[in-house]
Amino acid sequence: MFRRAVMVVMTVSVASARAVAAQPAADAGDSQDARSEPAGALIDRARVELSAAPVGNPAAEKQALHRAEIWLRQALGQQPHDVSALVALGDVLVRTDRAGEAVTTLERACSLAHGPNQVFPCSLALAAARAQAGQLVEALREYDRHLEIADPRTLPAVHTRAAELHMALGRLDEAEARFGKATDSLDQHRPESDSTRARALYGLAVAQDRAARDIDARQTMARALGCDPELALLDAAADPHSGAALVPAAEVHYYRGLALSVSGKASEAMQAFQRFLAAQPEGRWRTQAENHLLELAAAGAEDPPRPHRRARVAAAATVRAEGPLPAPLIDAAWRSRPRLIEPCMDAVPDSAPSTLRLALSLEIDARGVLRQVAVEMGGDVGYGLSPDWRGFAACVSRRVKSGLRVARPTRHSVTSARLEIVLAIRRQEADP
Repeated sequence: MFRRAVMVVMTVSVASARAVAAQPAADAGDSQDARSEPAGALIDRARVELSAAPVGNPAAEKQALHRAEIWLRQALGQQPHDVSALVALGDVLVRTDRAGEAVTTLERACSLAHGPNQVFPCSLALAAARAQAGQLVEALREYDRHLEIADPRTLPAVHTRAAELHMALGRLDEAEARFGKATDSLDQHRPESDSTRARALYGLAVAQDRAARDIDARQTMARALGCDPELALLDAAADPHSGAALVPAAEVHYYRGLALSVSGKASEAMQAFQRFLAAQPEGRWRTQAENHLLELAAAGAEDPPRPHRRARVAAAATVRAEGPLPAPLIDAAWRSRPRLIEPCMDAVPDSAPSTLRLALSLEIDARGVLRQVAVEMGGDVGYGLSPDWRGFAACVSRRVKSGLRVARPTRHSVTSARLEIVLAIRRQEADP
């Protein structure tokens, strides 16, 4: 007998490729009234909105970014060649998980940029957007181009980002060389903050570890921990919109695993490496992560205790699908990750009703990768995201976006589809 069930309905609506040029519907009030303002004032409005966007409050941040996008598009309607507005719009698109659109926007901005005050930030923004869009080789070329125009203030960060891309592409020698250039440049310029140095040292330690140079890796990691003893930088890297995110995103678990191992926190290190393997089961560095788990287990480390799951997925089915993306592909994607949202079940509040409807709007790119996940709670728990449900909603959004991949018959275009997935979830205490 099920004591309590949570019904989750996921609604997927994937925009067509033409959405790149589409302007969002304007909010009522200020957004509508701003149409009569000059472009400069609209850009200023957007910049204030972006600087004040409340990170950590997804609903409020989404609204702030939406307003900023409206004003920027209105400004570009008056001044279509305004580089600052195009770069700011690229930032909005990246922060709303539309990296492909951001690349197109920033390419245009960089083609119009003149002088270092425009060229430098545009080049860096374009490289970051390419990396987030999965265009690793193109992003690396953009970082190299930035090095040619040589803004000394950004050299350490650029070398570090380029090194991370080399490592993602499996080029360990090139990665180590770039991380070394980053640390050398830091020694020359001595920045006030240790965050750039810590990031370069973290990356260098991981590259040395993957090259089977264990002693060098541990020594370098110890230096990194001296700059970031609380692992604050790696905590920030777990947020894809923090500006500190790694490429690919799962790398943060490997970095944390190595850092925790060197710190003597074996159980936590095991958990981090397990998360890395769960996120990239067929990844390039799978063997190295598995070797770390074997070493930690041989040294007597134990798996950290698993929390008691408040609920579990009992059934899942695709009930409807339209367009070129057939329902069986969605079913296959869910069957391949049967425990995708299991870590979120502890966040289901005690106040949960016997049934609940949760709507997720997903945007899937031409590779079958989820680019955007928006969560909305229904009237069963009060419309919007109440404080009790924010943790659960954020967890589901993060897990679905990072873990669900839909196998696609072709990669030529974005597929538009609408599907509904029903998940029945029951309390674990009801198990016999």
